[in-house]
Amino acid sequence: MKKLLIVLLFPTVLFAQKKSEVYKKLATLTCECASKKTDKSDMSLGLCIFESLDKINAKEQKVIGYNPDKKIETVEKVAEQVGVEMALTCPDIMTAYSATDEVSEEEVVEDTTYITFTGVLEEIKSSEFNTIVLVNDAKEKKEFIWLFPFDNDAMFVKGKISKGDKIELEYREQSFFDPKKKEYRNYNEITGVKFLN
Repeated sequence: MKKLLIVLLFPTVLFAQKKSEVYKKLATLTCECASKKTDKSDMSLGLCIFESLDKINAKEQKVIGYNPDKKIETVEKVAEQVGVEMALTCPDIMTAYSATDEVSEEEVVEDTTYITFTGVLEEIKSSEFNTIVLVNDAKEKKEFIWLFPFDNDAMFVKGKISKGDKIELEYREQSFFDPKKKEYRNYNEITGVKFLN
């Protein structure tokens, strides 16, 4: 009985060892690629993983469950394991990539500063997207674009805000390409609204 159990478990153990070897090989190849990159972003690391996956043979790809014809569906689990192996194979490189991620997250947080503008709703213009026009007490007119869902947008969707209502819009300045003028223009993108009447 013990011999039968050993015979049955032997292929499983061999497969697990083979899988581990393939991940180690991928980690080594990815480390080599990543060490040559000056850009230490997630994108460049991902490209290195894809490059490494192309260097192993079809049998090795099959062992780890990677299908080159279904890259997006099968790469996520593979990339996780490669990352774990890379932490053991080249911890200095992984640290460099992690440090870059922390910096970029801080930059994103700093970039999301919002400004407010209080005024009376003059009009809502509709074309490719809605443009909301407000006029404040100093008769300053300002336009705001509605691109994405924002706090309390249901008030506009359900028609609870109409012309003449006093509101406070929270927005951020964004630069978008204007194909008509063939240049980048600054727009005020709405991020929130408060009803003040």
